[in-house]
Amino acid sequence: MSEKTKDILIRAGKTFVQAFLGVLVPELCAVLGGGLNGAGAFKIAITPVICSALAAGISVVWNTVLARALGSGEEDDDDDEERA
Repeated sequence: MSEKTKDILIRAGKTFVQAFLGVLVPELCAVLGGGLNGAGAFKIAITPVICSALAAGISVVWNTVLARALGSGEEDDDDDEERA
């Protein structure tokens, strides 16, 4: 796996955690405050996961595009060199 790919995956992971906590905390505050009286537990549990997964996906796309735009124009063939 190339360094660029590792960097992109690390950034996506960090984005996932940040988005998960950013969505989970207000959701928990609403539940603990009694604001979601009719909501099911599944909706409460899955909403932060979906939102953070979307944010991580956007992060992957953004960082991939950014890495290619700012790259030297050369293809990163680290994986091919390891196989040879």
